[in-house]
Amino acid sequence: MARDGMANLIARLRRAVDDGGSPSVWTDDQLEETLDLHKVRVYRELLTVGQVYTSAGTSEYKIFQSAYQNYEEGTAYFQIEDGAGNQRGKAEYTADYARGIITMGEDQAGTALYVSGWSYDLNGAASELWTERAAKVSSYYNVGLDGHTLSRTQWFEHCERMAELYARRARPVIAKAFKHGVLE
Repeated sequence: MARDGMANLIARLRRAVDDGGSPSVWTDDQLEETLDLHKVRVYRELLTVGQVYTSAGTSEYKIFQSAYQNYEEGTAYFQIEDGAGNQRGKAEYTADYARGIITMGEDQAGTALYVSGWSYDLNGAASELWTERAAKVSSYYNVGLDGHTLSRTQWFEHCERMAELYARRARPVIAKAFKHGVLE
């Protein structure tokens, strides 16, 4: 069964791969498994603070931005800490997990805040699923009868184009090279 904090990510991935029919092409568990292949552990990333001017002409520091987006929701996988390592309670902030924006309830002037959690590459996962779908329909062929043609290969071509589109939007993959058992 899919983790609770994954429901929004799974729903968004399902829309990206046009899996809204009944029955679904993939189960929630299968989509979560694919998302897990496209996740990055963010550990104590220093959040960028946004300065907001109030009507009184002063500044407040409540809005913080992560360089990452599409976080798994929930305190078990998403944590905000100050510079001393003190975890902030969920009641102290609201999180826009999809955009990586944290809005604190109180002004945080002079306070460094850090985020830890799992960030997911929805585009990479969508590309993988469109490629899988293309493989499923690769044996489709065109049929013609009495001057009418059914071009079933268009579905395969569509899946390939969608996989390519999402692959171009995906996070770059970084790998370390090994040569004869030595990290270079």
